[in-house]
Amino acid sequence: MKRWLLYIAAAWAFFALTWWVCGRLLMTDEKRVLLQIETLARLVESGNLFTLDDAIASDYRDDWDNDRRTLLLAVRALRQRYRGLEIHLGRAIVRVTGDIATADLRARVTGHAADDTQTEGERGEFHLTFRRVEKEWKLSRVARKEPAP
Repeated sequence: MKRWLLYIAAAWAFFALTWWVCGRLLMTDEKRVLLQIETLARLVESGNLFTLDDAIASDYRDDWDNDRRTLLLAVRALRQRYRGLEIHLGRAIVRVTGDIATADLRARVTGHAADDTQTEGERGEFHLTFRRVEKEWKLSRVARKEPAP
């Protein structure tokens, strides 16, 4: 009986390891960028600035004149002012060309102010640019997309 349980556990471990390896090897760059976008949103929501710092390229710039350092300070100030911060992401369209990836998506930010009122922050369509740095996709630019006429 114990031998059968050992065989079943070994088979499940082999299946899980095979599934993980195939997922890692067969994952496209587009999927990796989509996963990075979701990860960035969760890091901002949780306030994990150390990991967020690692996910942003050193030459980061955006349309609000932020660099990497000021972006992290802005996220910290936002997290202190609003609780329950949530980033709602729409469907992203990702294009990868070599070591540069772009993503067009719609997003909005909501949170609760000190008096417990729901507050909506930035909202709109954004163009994100990622750069591959040492096998990892890092955010290098965020721009606001103008709505199509």
